[in-house]
Amino acid sequence: MKKHLALITYSGLPHGAESERLMLPYLAAANIETEIVDWRSDGIDFSKFDQIVLRSCWDYHLRVTEFIGWLRRVGRITPILNAVDTVLWNHNKFYLREVEARRIEIAPTVFVDGGPIASSEWQEIRNWKKFVVKPAVSASAHQTWLFDSAAVPTENELKSKMEAQPFLIQQFIPEIETEGEISFIYIDGAYSHAVLKRPAAGDFRVQKEHGGSAELFHPDSALLDQANRIAATVPQVRDSLYCRIDAVARDRKLVLMELELIEPELFLGLAEGAAERFADAIVRRLR
Repeated sequence: MKKHLALITYSGLPHGAESERLMLPYLAAANIETEIVDWRSDGIDFSKFDQIVLRSCWDYHLRVTEFIGWLRRVGRITPILNAVDTVLWNHNKFYLREVEARRIEIAPTVFVDGGPIASSEWQEIRNWKKFVVKPAVSASAHQTWLFDSAAVPTENELKSKMEAQPFLIQQFIPEIETEGEISFIYIDGAYSHAVLKRPAAGDFRVQKEHGGSAELFHPDSALLDQANRIAATVPQVRDSLYCRIDAVARDRKLVLMELELIEPELFLGLAEGAAERFADAIVRRLR
């Protein structure tokens, strides 16, 4: 019997990203009828699909209340991947506290959730050469700022810049500029491939929209073992259809930057067989 699949995008990419389009022939060969659908489209009956897979819904962080409402509403009638509970857990970067509690190293972070920043935390921040400030809910380096310890803004200035929303203050890891950030892509909890992302000259953001670059990367066994440990330790990674683990290698040890479980670019076009592997994983879930 033919199955019906929705790959979710947003209005800025009505035909989806390259990674989605690369999967279409493999899905069609498995007798799966696939539509690429803007999550905000009017008149779409999501109950007609057997499965919904979030892919390039890259505006969700700008409409987070609307997006969460859509997730919960649609998730009651059609299965969504990654799972709604996983997306809700991952959409706020405060999940990093839980990850750190599992003894996974993250960039040193101060979490600011409305209350005052403690004097001990300010002391820690001032000891950092540079630090990054980002909203708790954001994507693609949206509203992400780099500061030098020689010109630390006041708490009120930071809260104003973050528009009074919860945010993170993180020590800047200089290896991002010198070595780049590694994205380890996992499909059905298993390692698929990795990509090395580098910022443009004079910038610290590795995203393409900020001038960053990405190329296929072959991690050595030591780095891959560390990434696999993260994947095995965090159930949201282990149990999900897809995840991108973003980390920086510092003195041969991975420092986790983020777990991307909502709509990460998976760079399927950079690794041979990756698009087919992802399509096969979707087929397995449908069957």
